[in-house]
Amino acid sequence: MRTFTFALICVAVAIAVFMLARLVGNDYIFFAGYVVLQYIVLATAWNILGGYTGYVNFGSAAFFALGAYTTVFLHKALPTVTADVLGEPYALPIPALIIIGAVISGIVGLGMGYLTLRLRGAFFAIATLALAVVLQTFITNWSFVGGSRGAYVIRPEEIEPIGSYIQYLFLLMLALAVLALVVARSIERSRLGLGFAAIRDDELAAEASGVPTLKLKLIATTLSGALMGMAGAPFPYYIGYLQPTSAFGLEYAVNSIAMPMIGGTTSWVGPLIGAILLGSLQQVATVTISSSVNLLIVGLLIVDCVIIAPTGILGLLQGRRTARDVVADPAVFALLFGVNVIPIYFLHQEALAARPLEIIFWAALIFLAFARGRLIGFPWLVGLPIAGAAISILPTASWLILALVLAICLVAGLVRRPRDAVARSTP
Repeated sequence: MRTFTFALICVAVAIAVFMLARLVGNDYIFFAGYVVLQYIVLATAWNILGGYTGYVNFGSAAFFALGAYTTVFLHKALPTVTADVLGEPYALPIPALIIIGAVISGIVGLGMGYLTLRLRGAFFAIATLALAVVLQTFITNWSFVGGSRGAYVIRPEEIEPIGSYIQYLFLLMLALAVLALVVARSIERSRLGLGFAAIRDDELAAEASGVPTLKLKLIATTLSGALMGMAGAPFPYYIGYLQPTSAFGLEYAVNSIAMPMIGGTTSWVGPLIGAILLGSLQQVATVTISSSVNLLIVGLLIVDCVIIAPTGILGLLQGRRTARDVVADPAVFALLFGVNVIPIYFLHQEALAARPLEIIFWAALIFLAFARGRLIGFPWLVGLPIAGAAISILPTASWLILALVLAICLVAGLVRRPRDAVARSTP
């Protein structure tokens, strides 16, 4: 499929999503959808450097905050300057602020790439983390943009002809998500993407083969930083009150890494899958329980992903690692089983509205029981977590019954080892 055709399909899907959201008639859809779309842009931007090129970036929040504070600076400075020069204050529209934020963040990304040319692996990751700390310290002590106290950005209630302002912000972020996906897919299928892959696989061999690694790394850091800055530029208008702790929030750094890892880092589809999955789960958790549970869900899913699908959901679907490889070791099976039972227990103690969040962890338990059951010759093992998931849906479901079902599943999975099953099946 050509890039132009892909772009047209993305635009058509975006229009359909926007129209469906408007049909719902509830502005919360736009508030929650904005966050999910924002994570799609951040995850895709991180994947250009961290997935395609293989350089892990812990400074995602710095580029995001840079775009946000560029907007704050222009929001406060430009009306004052235009009032003194022209006699009347003027403010830039958000699309112009997005472009300026992309330029500023791209330049900082280029500078970061140039300063860290000789750093690789953990040293590069630490350097990006240091960049985030330096920028946060600078912003916290810059009183013009609010400093540690923060800054208010007053937005209008409505904008014609779209309607409420949150719908306008949602539409802008939808356009940015389309742009990020088109850029990522174009890179993946181009010579530039082949160069990035060569650096990821073996940078020394790529350099010895004539690949311009220096140039490609600078392009990757610039593109990644620019897209993250674009995602952060509308944020002050979304949140209304911006402070360093919100702009440099840990959730942006964690999610921008976790979403590509869970979805898959070798394709543009991976960050999209991870962002939609994790972003939606976190929004549901925020409404039903609290926002503090978000990072717990992300952390546990990362553990699942690293062990079950180290190449992400996309790699698991493509068969790059079989289920037999995951559960062959009883200790690994027990560890993964426990990791997924813990959130089910805590979610079960909450209100009934939190029960849908259990689905993802019940699905992991069903997968583990199915794989382990086939390996040890107990195909009925998968029926236990399926029964547990069915029971948990009931409003009167007791945790003691669920614990008994899960304990039987775990013990049965550990009693018989794979080699025992093989030995008994041998004549």
